[in-house]
Amino acid sequence: MSVTSQPNSIFQSVDPNSIKPHPLYLSIYGEAEDVSDVMGLIKNAQYPRPLLITIENTIVNGHPYWKAALLLGWNRIPVEVREFPHQEAEIEALLLENAARKKTNEQKVREAIAWERIEKAKAKQRQQIAAATTNKKLGRSAETTLQENFPVSSPGQTRDQVAKLVGLGSGRNYSKAKKVVTAIDKLRQQGNDKSASDLRKALNEQSVDAATKLIKAHPSQSAKQTDDPKRSCWNCQFCSKEQVKDNHTFYCYKFGLLSFLEKDAQTRGEECLGWQYRWNVSESDSCQSLPKNSYFTLTLPLHLQTMFEDAARASGMTLVDWTCHHLLQAAQSAKIPLKV
Repeated sequence: MSVTSQPNSIFQSVDPNSIKPHPLYLSIYGEAEDVSDVMGLIKNAQYPRPLLITIENTIVNGHPYWKAALLLGWNRIPVEVREFPHQEAEIEALLLENAARKKTNEQKVREAIAWERIEKAKAKQRQQIAAATTNKKLGRSAETTLQENFPVSSPGQTRDQVAKLVGLGSGRNYSKAKKVVTAIDKLRQQGNDKSASDLRKALNEQSVDAATKLIKAHPSQSAKQTDDPKRSCWNCQFCSKEQVKDNHTFYCYKFGLLSFLEKDAQTRGEECLGWQYRWNVSESDSCQSLPKNSYFTLTLPLHLQTMFEDAARASGMTLVDWTCHHLLQAAQSAKIPLKV
């Protein structure tokens, strides 16, 4: 389906408690958002326009108004329910809605990362359209894979485009800022909130160069690890290691059954907005007392697999973490000490 195709929409009124914020919105702009001005604007039911939500009840546009409506105790708000043709179209709508808002350098970088994903998807679509056109000219079948030899944007050009789009100046400046944001995320994952906060303050309140110099002055703040692998579905904490029926699909606890025929594991990992390293300490603190990179095998009846996977997903955990968490609770309730 074309990136530019127009999705269908339905307008209706819903309970604001029945919809949820977009994870990308929270990732870029955070949860601590002052909506007192918005509350003042809408307290007399002067809603500017319906919120835009997906068919899964996820907010795409209008997060501040939704939050303000909740604080005001409203029980109904107007929404536009739209079925997006693909995730990139959904993300683009979210970014465009927030294009004019005031942003920190960190927020600009996180926007640019999302825009890069969109640009890659558009470039891939252009290649597919060109290949299909060539196949048609040569009388080939639609299934024939043939890449058209035509100029596409280089990584450097894409970097310059997204940097300009979000207001970070040059692609080089964006590249440096992206490394700083990556370091912030790694420091937070390692529990080093103080260093992450210092780095964020330098980036947002001083400059990209100031934050880069801080990393160089204190190498530990780069949070680099020699054994840190490239991003891949295989080292993501949401990746299931259980075998599936065929050899070209795998199960993701966050996004369900995925296919290698569409994207390989490394490409998915690099582009995935929900990717998290497998050995990060989970929010549930499950298995945090167990040594990393250490397993023993536990065999359970096959008929329990679906039930356990659904329960883990509902709890926001991987199956391993969920199982480990409940077994650990059972052992502790039996007063059996954990030996590590």
